[in-house]
Amino acid sequence: MSRRELIERCALGAAAAVCLILALGLGLLALDVSRSREALSRGDVEYRISPATAGLWRASAVVPFDLATSLLGTGDDVDLRRAVRSVRLARLDAFVSVSDPEAALLRNAAQVRLDAIVAGSSDPKQQSRAAGLLGVIGLSRLVTETQDRVAALSATAANLQLAVALDPLNDDAKYNLEFVLQRSRGIQLAEGAGGQNPSPGGTGSSGAGAGDPGSGY
Repeated sequence: MSRRELIERCALGAAAAVCLILALGLGLLALDVSRSREALSRGDVEYRISPATAGLWRASAVVPFDLATSLLGTGDDVDLRRAVRSVRLARLDAFVSVSDPEAALLRNAAQVRLDAIVAGSSDPKQQSRAAGLLGVIGLSRLVTETQDRVAALSATAANLQLAVALDPLNDDAKYNLEFVLQRSRGIQLAEGAGGQNPSPGGTGSSGAGAGDPGSGY
């Protein structure tokens, strides 16, 4: 056997080995894709039954770097599902004070996930939903906190306005935005209604503008 023939055989053997490795890798990737699809649908079912279950929407992958999720393009979907789960676990509807350490951690975790989606998602509808949920967190804080209510209302309104701008069909965000704007006007009227150091038009004032704002001209 000549040296040239030996080199050609070695090259063919190496090429065959590479093809075998590629075929094996593609087979494992196909398996990961199938598992990721199943994990997504199975996680949705388990979430409805028990949202506190750990590991929802997570598939055991063989190929590293989460290539199956990238191939399916479901990374943003999973991120949004996990953010919604964090909001639900934060018990916003229970009006638990944010001074409660557990509640604070859960709400902060939810906010971090939602902020990441608003900043990094390529889907405006997902960004809109995340911004709307940030508005919901802001609304819950308005119920449990009494400090800096004007600033909290402003931040909440900004998130909801962003949600509507990203997706004009986001009716939940529109409804919540209208509620926040009404609350904001109510607080401004209350602040202008007087006190120990009344603003113009407050109790104790006299002359032009002595009436409470909103009471007529």
